[in-house]
Amino acid sequence: MLDYILIGMVLETELTGYDIKKEVENSIGNFYKVSYGRMYPHLKTLTDKGLLTMTEQMEGKRLKRYYRATTKGKKTFMEWLSAPIDLKASGEAQLAQIFFYGELPKEVRDIRLQEYEIYIQQTLMQYESIAKVVPTDGLDEKDYYGISTLYYGLQNVHNIIRWIKFIKEQKPLSKFIKPYNE
Repeated sequence: MLDYILIGMVLETELTGYDIKKEVENSIGNFYKVSYGRMYPHLKTLTDKGLLTMTEQMEGKRLKRYYRATTKGKKTFMEWLSAPIDLKASGEAQLAQIFFYGELPKEVRDIRLQEYEIYIQQTLMQYESIAKVVPTDGLDEKDYYGISTLYYGLQNVHNIIRWIKFIKEQKPLSKFIKPYNE
């Protein structure tokens, strides 16, 4: 996943490793963290595979390395991006793919979001069927905290469903984000 995130950050612009890390922190960083120690080996591998170019420029007394996606890198990135979301991947990996959906044609994006919504609805049905048979009264502390994770899952899935509907309708983000800015 990190490889795709790195390519995605330099699809249309040339950035240094430092700038890439800052872009990640200021965007996808709300759910995905990357260290320089993980990032630089991936940048080298992507460059070695021909997915990124790396140019060096002296700026003052510093040698800076700039990265940019190659045609092959863009093609690889778009193949990953347009593929169905890997439903077995972590939530962070799923969100990383959705983060870049603005690069997709609307028709492809709509299909992928519909597939994802169906999967999440199926997950909700599974959780609800479990909730029907799980005892909720007279629990000791051990059972209470264990079963409370089911409640967490149910709430999380409901939130994801609301979020998917929100982004599918492309509602103004100001309605969602504004209360947090005030």
